Amino acid sequence: MVSLLYQIRERIARKSKNKGYETAMILDKIIHHETYHSEPRLDKVLTYMAGVTPETFPAGQVKLDGDLAFVNPVCFETKPEKECLFEAHRRYADVHFIVEGCEKIVVRDIAAVKVHTPYSEEKDIGFYTCDEGTVCVLHPGDFLVCYPQDAHKVAIAPAGPAPVKKLVGKVRV
Repeated sequence: MVSLLYQIRERIARKSKNKGYETAMILDKIIHHETYHSEPRLDKVLTYMAGVTPETFPAGQVKLDGDLAFVNPVCFETKPEKECLFEAHRRYADVHFIVEGCEKIVVRDIAAVKVHTPYSEEKDIGFYTCDEGTVCVLHPGDFLVCYPQDAHKVAIAPAGPAPVKKLVGKVRV
């Protein structure tokens, strides 16, 4: 049986602007987190994120289901897009949730990017380059799920450099 999450991903799959590559990302608002209850690990991450405010922002990693689902707090200054690389993971989907600030994230199918730094099995990350992708601008309360096929360029300044406080959830796939 096809899971509800798979059906949702298929319905909201974003088609990139060139060569027909698709991304399977999910872009939504945290107030809709209950939509994803059929996927238990993603549900745990989103339910936790829905309860986080700037005042309750965690100081360190929060384990929700051991190494299967956890959340990392991240604070940074956004930067010009030319300074950013795409990244992709094979063992985990990333769930980016903005608590404060605004971040531009560009997503591109992994098949359409070029290797910059080869994938590290140990760190579960590889870095890539590409000139195009689906642009997402996240504001407080927005979340973006990037699956292993979704290379994503993060920490981009939508206007000018500015501070961002966000949670990055990791969901084992």
